Amino acid sequence: MKGKIAYIVADLEGSTGAWTKAHTLLRTPEWQEARVELTRDINAVTDALLARGVRGVVVKDFHRTGYNIIPAYLDRRAKLVSGYYTGPAVGYGNLYGADFALFVGLHAAGGNENGFLAHTLTSRIAEILVNGNRVCESELFSTVLSSFEVPVAFFSGCPAACREVKDRMDWVVTCAVPKDLSIYQDPDKRKEHIQRARGSLRTSVLEMPWVEGLALFAMKPPFDCEVIFQEEKEANRMNAWGFPREGRIIRFHAEEFLEMYENLLKIAYFPKLAYALRYLVIPLTRVVWGIQSLKHL
Repeated sequence: MKGKIAYIVADLEGSTGAWTKAHTLLRTPEWQEARVELTRDINAVTDALLARGVRGVVVKDFHRTGYNIIPAYLDRRAKLVSGYYTGPAVGYGNLYGADFALFVGLHAAGGNENGFLAHTLTSRIAEILVNGNRVCESELFSTVLSSFEVPVAFFSGCPAACREVKDRMDWVVTCAVPKDLSIYQDPDKRKEHIQRARGSLRTSVLEMPWVEGLALFAMKPPFDCEVIFQEEKEANRMNAWGFPREGRIIRFHAEEFLEMYENLLKIAYFPKLAYALRYLVIPLTRVVWGIQSLKHL
């Protein structure tokens, strides 16, 4: 890893401080707890990477608004990227010369009954199938990175999420962060559990094999997609785009990955006007969300 630039993609569900859905919802007291622990998780990973001799660490906040990590608490040696960007890498923005990526605190795919708060893109969607197979966010995010020759080397999240990623990318080093509400309800046990889990994160990064020659993961076209919503009314509401729909299921075909990914983002997040104005809307949301995150420190 010596001389390389590491790119950390950080989510909240699979972090050491998220134990309930309330921990992942903006502006709740539990979210404040979780974002502190997420920042500490990222610091542990950053410290381990720098101990391995990396030249730089970039951290991309990827949960909800993209403003969860607390800048004042973050290791000053890491560069934080908050919010979302239209490009060059969709969602990520500038990759700052990254050589490899680590997914820290991610979750399992929607439809994975063993996953903690499992979902894909949004909890309004029950499951996304591509060519008949359930898709997780790690597959989507990894494919975006593969276009920039950035392989994924590490993944942490709940045990089910780790198994899911290992099935798809067997070269990735995984670190499971168990979720047990009974532990969360005991302050002493919770503190010990978090410290132990964070120690495992650091140790796993310290023991990662050399990242030279890692495989790139990329979903292979063409793509026949089914987006299955939790409720039919949500499928109807989010299908302003006019894709074929039957009840809760929206279907479409795409010949290229970016076409498929953009269609998924449209269905999950964007009304038509917002998508048409995305080059104005997304920068504006970064300003608004950034201010909001500071208000709730």
